[in-house]
Amino acid sequence: MAQEDKYEMDEQEYDSQELSSIIKTEMDDARDFIDQIGQERAENTDYYLGAEPVNGSELQSEYVSTDVRDSVLFMMPSIMRTFFGSKKIVEFVPQGPEDIELAEQQTDYINYVITQKNNGFQVLYNAFKDALIRKAGFVKVYYDEGLTVTNHSYTNLTSDQRQALLQDIEVEIVKEKTEEMTREVYDDSTGQQITQSIPLRYDIDIRRVKKKNKVCVDAVPPEEILISRDARTIETASYVAHRRLMTVSELVSMGYDLEEVEQYAGAGNYLDPETQNEIQARNPFNDVTGPDRADSKEVYYVEHYLHYDLDGDGIDERIKVCTAGEGCNILFIEPCDELPIAMFCPDPEPHTAIGSCPADYLKPIQAAKSQIMRDSLDSLGHAIFPRYAVVEGQVNLEDLMNTDIGQPIRQRAPGQIQALTTPFVGKEAFPVMNYLDNVKEERTGVSKASMGLNADALQSSTKAAVVGTMSAAQGRIELICRHFAETGLKPLFRIVNNVVIRNQNEQDVFKLNNKFIPVDPKFWDINKDIQVNVAISKSSDEEKAAVLASLLTKQEMILEKLGPNNPLVTGQQYANAMTKFIELAGFKDAQQFINTQVAPTPPPSPEQQKPDAQEMLAMAESEKAKASANKAIVDAENDRLKILMDDDFRRDQAQADAILKVMELNAKYGTELTMAEINAYLERDKEEIRQRNKSVGLNGSSTGNPGGQPQ
Repeated sequence: MAQEDKYEMDEQEYDSQELSSIIKTEMDDARDFIDQIGQERAENTDYYLGAEPVNGSELQSEYVSTDVRDSVLFMMPSIMRTFFGSKKIVEFVPQGPEDIELAEQQTDYINYVITQKNNGFQVLYNAFKDALIRKAGFVKVYYDEGLTVTNHSYTNLTSDQRQALLQDIEVEIVKEKTEEMTREVYDDSTGQQITQSIPLRYDIDIRRVKKKNKVCVDAVPPEEILISRDARTIETASYVAHRRLMTVSELVSMGYDLEEVEQYAGAGNYLDPETQNEIQARNPFNDVTGPDRADSKEVYYVEHYLHYDLDGDGIDERIKVCTAGEGCNILFIEPCDELPIAMFCPDPEPHTAIGSCPADYLKPIQAAKSQIMRDSLDSLGHAIFPRYAVVEGQVNLEDLMNTDIGQPIRQRAPGQIQALTTPFVGKEAFPVMNYLDNVKEERTGVSKASMGLNADALQSSTKAAVVGTMSAAQGRIELICRHFAETGLKPLFRIVNNVVIRNQNEQDVFKLNNKFIPVDPKFWDINKDIQVNVAISKSSDEEKAAVLASLLTKQEMILEKLGPNNPLVTGQQYANAMTKFIELAGFKDAQQFINTQVAPTPPPSPEQQKPDAQEMLAMAESEKAKASANKAIVDAENDRLKILMDDDFRRDQAQADAILKVMELNAKYGTELTMAEINAYLERDKEEIRQRNKSVGLNGSSTGNPGGQPQ
């Protein structure tokens, strides 16, 4: 915040000493409360990093189980995929038809500010991981009007180049050197040598001072946030503070006076031991408990957010007060409409601001498994390297203590050494380890089956059992995601939206779907109620893709049968389904494959919608004629088949009668007819049948036989 923008208030309207006293009281109480939680957070961090206390003896095992880290690392990919699996993390929902365009613009731009202008993935990753390990993650939003100073050197500039450089209002000359040079040349007209001046050249050192003017979204370490102990939510807390050590240079770049902040630098600026322990646990190599900082340029800087009657109207309003040093020396004060901090908690406790986290549930299990494994390994060591009973003075003890393979042990007589056998009892601990793993699975939902690591369990189970196991793990993680979405992401997007409206007075241009889109947030209504939607489904991406594939098939059928102007599916709705399907496949930019915005199909003209009556009558008559013709063809075909069947029967009957006749004649007269006579007799009958068929149009030469084959 720039110094000139500070809120001005007469001394008569508020008592600075009273306000400082109130702030210090609130800060001390909140610090005591948070320090208690900080001890648990430091312990959780130690368990996550595998730095929990080990046994003091060097001869005992120092094995440490990593259940906290394994579970957190399993949860993180699913959580990040839930929020970053699509192009838009959060959507603004329009309240009415008039808000559709504004909601779409807000959705696109606020997502752009968080994910592109700020490293949104890293910010939310840090906040989510803090929440899973340290009970809560915090994200702060602010508009950075601080100054950035860069120094540049230019040599051998021309006068025009120098003038162009100085036209930049952000440029200030630090040092300048001018050099005028001459050279000897020959005059072409006279042939004499003359001295020619070379234009001035400049060597310039400049300083460029530029305002950042940027909406910043930062993940804040949990130990830097103070919350009143009676707070139910961070939004309704009576007192919230952000404390940290800052350099004098950082404060000056924010707009504070150099002389004012320098008097608070050095001695007395420290973090309390509990906070130091928490920082040390997260970063063991950070020397926060180092030597005296009396000569340092660091200032204990705190931003306080509390309710106080600043204007004397009898009503407390939320204010922001910035102080330096342990004495809560007020540097800056202004009214504050909303708290610029969003909190993410994986397991909120009702009526309490800070709840629990998976690390809290896993610490006892990890401690028990670590101790059991240490004892098992110690038992194995005693079994492999047993103790010995020796006769004093009869054995070389140095040889006995040398455990190298093949080394002799000198003794004065045989039988002076006897091994004391220690049985291995570690196998008795394995059922206990399995029991603890089952307890861990019940508390977190993280199991080998849900992780896809236990192939035997998956292969030996039915599909329903496998789906149930996977759904149980997904249900736990989805509940955490829902808490993150409702209590963290929604407030975060509202805060970013309001900060953009209040501070961004210039039009911005951002790239969306390979197009540059202009946006001017100063025309947005900050007082307008907005809804933020975070779509989290219990189904997996594969299940969503399967549903969308089925939906696309039905949409295609409707469009094909009913046309683009049907009352069920529009072209834009089909494009929306295709866009979501492509995003679920892992592609961020669906514009590469389809046009996500489809122009509406114009409705058919009245002439197209109302066919001509004569045309409809002609179509009906045509359809009737076609039906009659088809019936006539079917009837003719049936008659033909019937005649053919009768002809075949008569032909076979005639042939049989002829054979019987021949046999009768041979038996009666004792003669034999030749085959040629029999065939001539049969051919005579066949010719009679062909002539009859020809007369009714069944012969291949006539029009009645479609096959064109003679009968």
